Parts: sequence; structure tokens; C-alpha cells
Amino acid sequence: MLFRTFVFEGRQFVVDWGVFHPVRHLSGIAFAEQLSYLLSSRASGAVTALDLGTGCGLLAATLARLELSVVATDLNNQAVACAVHNCFGLDVDVRHGDMFAPIEGESFDLAVVNPPFERAHPTRRRNSAFTSPDFLERLGARIHEFTPTLVLGFPIDEAATLEATGLELALWRTVATAGRDLGLFVSHRASS
Repeated sequence: MLFRTFVFEGRQFVVDWGVFHPVRHLSGIAFAEQLSYLLSSRASGAVTALDLGTGCGLLAATLARLELSVVATDLNNQAVACAVHNCFGLDVDVRHGDMFAPIEGESFDLAVVNPPFERAHPTRRRNSAFTSPDFLERLGARIHEFTPTLVLGFPIDEAATLEATGLELALWRTVATAGRDLGLFVSHRASS
């Protein structure tokens, strides 16, 4: 197997082919760089976190290094293997499964999601790390059953696409990258 590597905050990460690469695509690194500030300003007091669609585990590892207990999930077996390796020694429970199946009946203080950006069916060249026809709808339909606070990273120039979630997503901040700028959007569970 061929692996690519990168270093973030002194920790080396491996990324298998077919797994979203957070440096190559920039959004993962930009998101991870904001997590400390996010916790202090939007989720102070958070103890548990969900990284839904973890990919190589960068966000999960970063949250764990910020002293949260993290569950990270992914549908892609290669991503799960990378995340297990990259989160070794941290308080991260990496699980394989489709969206909410691995966490049924659980709750978290915070969820982070860096979803597939392209709304299409996966192909051999563009797998589920990049494409999904209905991820946003499925996310919006159930995410607040599991957490009161969602933070979602998405290209700011495609923010209108997020209407498909049906969630009240508010732009928290825009992060400039060398590629497409990343928008970090927050949704809170509606009060009953």
C-alpha cells in the first residue's frame, strides 16, 4: 500500500490513497487549526465529541489533544484504518459504519463534520470521501438527535448547497486557504 504523510502540530499522520487528504484539499487543516478557538468560543464545557466522516482522523486527533473524548466514524474501511493508526494513544474510539449507525443511542456535546463537497454518486475515481448524493439531507435529518451543537466545514463559495441539510446553519467564520476558502458553519439544536 502507498501512504502519504503530513505533520500537524508535531504529530505525523498517514493517509492512504482513497482517503480524503486534509493537506492536499486544505479544508481539513484549516478546520483543525480552528478547533481550539471553536471550543473556547462555541462549545466551552464540551467533554465529548463526534467526528462524523473522520477520514484520516485529523479532526478527531486534534479534538482529543484538546482533552475531549472522541468517537470518530467513517464508512470507508481505508479511512477507518488510517484514523485508528493516526489516533493511536489518544482518547479516540474509531468506528466503521454508515453515518449514524455506529452511534445509535449515544449523545455528544459537539459534532464536527467536513462532509463530501460534491453532490453526486461516488464513482471509482471519486469515492465517498468526495461525493455523496444525499449526505447533507441525511445529516440534517438526524444530527441533533446526537448532539446539541454541530460545526460543519464547507467551501464558502458553495454555502447555498448547505440548504439541503434543512438545518439553521449560521456562518461562524471564514478561513482563507491557498485554495477555496472554508466556511465554518454552526447549528444548535432548537429549544423544545
